Amino acid sequence: MPRYTLVAMKPAIHPEMHPDAKITCTTCGAIFKIPSTVKEISVEICRMCHPVYTGKKQAEARGGRVERFRKRLAATKTKGKK
Repeated sequence: MPRYTLVAMKPAIHPEMHPDAKITCTTCGAIFKIPSTVKEISVEICRMCHPVYTGKKQAEARGGRVERFRKRLAATKTKGKK
């Protein structure tokens, strides 16, 4: 069996790690501190305001589509009866 030797990581090619990077949600304003290679990150939606994690439904988005479908369905029913 071949023997493998440990090779040290090359210096100066790896990104700097920030243990307390600041993540800011632009929707709800929540601020998280996590380790990252970027010092500050801005996200549009986070776990505090995302509907999957909060359990809240987006009534506006779903309601509009359902209402449009019902209008089209009613229109086809009236066309078929004439």
